Amino acid sequence: MNGTAAPPADRQSMPRSDLALLPHDEPDDMHLALHAIVEGTATATGNEFFFALVRELAQALNVCYAFVCELLPCKRRVRTLAYWFNGRFNDNIEFDLDGTPCEVVIRGETVYYTSKTCAMFPHDRGLVTLGIESYFGVPLVSESGNDMMGHLAIFHDQPLVKEFRGMALLRIFAARARVELERKRAEQALRKSEERLASMLASAMDAIVTLDAKQCITLFNPAAEKAFRCRAAQVIGQPFEPFLSKRFGNLLKGYCLAIQPATVNSQQLWAPEGLTARRGDGEEFPVEATISPLEIEGQQFFTVILRDVSERWQTEETLRRLQLEKVYLQEEAKTRQSPDHIVGDSPAMRAVFAHAEQVASTDSTVLLTGETGTGKSVIARAIHDLSDRRDKMFVNVNCAALPGELVESELFGHEKGAFTGATCQRKGRFELADGGTLFLDEVGELTAGAQAKLLRVLQDQEFERVGGAQTLKVNVRLVAATNRDLAKMIKEGGFRADLYYRLSVFPIRLPSLCERPSDIPLLARFFLDKFARKIGKSIRDLSPKAGERLLRYPWPGNIRELQNVIERATILARGPLLEIDDALELRLEDQETNIVPDQLISFEDMERSYILKVLERTRWVIEGEQGAAAILDLNPSTLRSRMQKLNIRKPKS
Repeated sequence: MNGTAAPPADRQSMPRSDLALLPHDEPDDMHLALHAIVEGTATATGNEFFFALVRELAQALNVCYAFVCELLPCKRRVRTLAYWFNGRFNDNIEFDLDGTPCEVVIRGETVYYTSKTCAMFPHDRGLVTLGIESYFGVPLVSESGNDMMGHLAIFHDQPLVKEFRGMALLRIFAARARVELERKRAEQALRKSEERLASMLASAMDAIVTLDAKQCITLFNPAAEKAFRCRAAQVIGQPFEPFLSKRFGNLLKGYCLAIQPATVNSQQLWAPEGLTARRGDGEEFPVEATISPLEIEGQQFFTVILRDVSERWQTEETLRRLQLEKVYLQEEAKTRQSPDHIVGDSPAMRAVFAHAEQVASTDSTVLLTGETGTGKSVIARAIHDLSDRRDKMFVNVNCAALPGELVESELFGHEKGAFTGATCQRKGRFELADGGTLFLDEVGELTAGAQAKLLRVLQDQEFERVGGAQTLKVNVRLVAATNRDLAKMIKEGGFRADLYYRLSVFPIRLPSLCERPSDIPLLARFFLDKFARKIGKSIRDLSPKAGERLLRYPWPGNIRELQNVIERATILARGPLLEIDDALELRLEDQETNIVPDQLISFEDMERSYILKVLERTRWVIEGEQGAAAILDLNPSTLRSRMQKLNIRKPKS
């Protein structure tokens, strides 16, 4: 048998020569060795058993080396579970099977080499270095017989006789080692399964809560800690009911009572919406929930999986808000006709610019007054662009364009079913402008109900949607504008006095175009450049005659009318200079009949007439920002000199 591999460790199939290895003539020594090994390993399990086994085997059989190995998944390497090395435990090692006697054992054979083992396996450096003479190994095969698990081996630096009793003992304790190795692998698999489960619970985005039959918490994963804002250690063993709203609590109770033991693990409840849970600090939040029954070792449990949908609701709300903003901006882009920037260098406009810049850095309400077409919306946008709210929405609402019955819905929004046609909830312009600026143009056209709500928003920054009971808070900077005499409307009962005082915290009056004649050429050239580029014409400038006519006209429609006149003239222009054509000239002359006599007058008479008109409009105030000298862009002393030369005197009262 020396140098050969024995058949598998089946006592019944062993040759008669193998039976000679069992020491029939020395039964007491065999029993003593067996008793010593059994006694040394009886109380040990797991890794402790492997260490005790190799120690007791080596000492009982009087050999230098013993180990028990585990076959690695690659099937070409093994790792020692315990290694007895010449009277002490050695560190566990891994090694390749190729060229070693262990390779023969792992193939499923019981082997014993009584001498010259190192010579038989010259490529096994460990055997050669230690000078191993004898080697005995037994495979560890699973109980099913289909899985090679490892092997148990002893080896010695001296030859052993053929009748060596160690093979019998190796076979006896190989079975025990196989059982311990199977248990070790089962424990590892269980531990990995538990780790995977713990990892899944820890990484789950949904809150997972397990309840016992009394609806007390037995499991509370990290997502549940985050959702309910409390630690698992604080709630394990406590009732789950305090964390649920009344409706959710009743639903859970009814479900737990309805589930019968026979149907456990087969009935689940899915509640997609309408439920709320309660955080540890008392705050309620919307959830989606799944409730499932579970039976473990005859005990009934329930698993509740919750998803906090408040963030999703906020995201959907943000999306709806962005969609509203998109629709609003598209509408504004279609309807906006104001210049891209403010044009004007007259003293009257410089004063307006200064006031706008001063108030922009505050949150004060601004009331813009002046004739129609004077550019109130342009100044309102300039105030927004100069403010800290420039990165938020600028929402423009023309109150005169809204039907009276829809003004409140447009400004404050409405709930579903608030009135006929309200098929869904809609946000108003105040919610849309939250954080930004709301421009209410033609504010004098607001209904009495809208005025009352607007007053409350200005006072408390809160309101309710039409048909709603929930109070909404906003942070909106309001700029209002009107071409109507609000003071006169207050006397007539058409406008609330308290609202007027709230709106006119910082009033700014925009001058009419005839009060800023020096700006007419600037505005005309601005519009000319804009429309010429748009139409694709090369028009260099205004003709002198056209410039004179623009200055003579009173412009009752102000900048808006001037813009329309220049656009029409640009379309009709044929040369490099812009002319006022006959049709347009007739239109202007018709409107001038009230102030220009049929016969031609001298330039001096025309100058006297215009200065008189400006003085009458300013109530004969010459100096100051709103005085006649500022409107005429003249020094007050120069204006007085011209008045004396033209024989202009203030009439007596």
